[in-house]
Amino acid sequence: MPEIEQAKRREDTCQGEPPRLFAWLASGVTVALIFLSQFLPRSDNPYLRGVGVSGLLLAGVFIFWPFYLLARHGGKSAPTYMQASVVVDRGLYAVVRHPQYLGYILLACGFALLSQHTVSVLLTIIAAVLFYAQAVQEEGACLAKFGDPYAQYCRRVPRFNVILGLFRHAVHPQGRSHRGRNGRRRSDS
Repeated sequence: MPEIEQAKRREDTCQGEPPRLFAWLASGVTVALIFLSQFLPRSDNPYLRGVGVSGLLLAGVFIFWPFYLLARHGGKSAPTYMQASVVVDRGLYAVVRHPQYLGYILLACGFALLSQHTVSVLLTIIAAVLFYAQAVQEEGACLAKFGDPYAQYCRRVPRFNVILGLFRHAVHPQGRSHRGRNGRRRSDS
């Protein structure tokens, strides 16, 4: 029986399920940042605080909209929205490959700008590096799972650079693809 369980675990790993250590560490650092920023002495630069509030609002869009996009366009055969069976390249996923991790980085930056304390800045840097590392690991798993369609997606859409992603999306709309009602890819014509 243990051999069957080990084989099942190996099979799940080969199907592109990425390790989650960096995501858990980054999430823990972000929660610590949010908690600590409530107790640290604050600087009173109103411009930085305004940018921080804007970052927090934008973070909400980048964190929550992908849930909808994955559920709607991730394929019907997946057991949950987080286990997409097709490459999702619509909405925020047409602009950046990891909108949720970018949202969490924006969240951390927003709290660091609100508190304007050295500890907050250091925790934000640590969280950003960990989220970046998790994104890189997930890309390897997605390449293993989806193959060439994901490799093409990686060439077309930047990992986190929103400005480059918006530029590419605006300049090269023919690079986008759409899915028909059956979930199969059809190109723009």
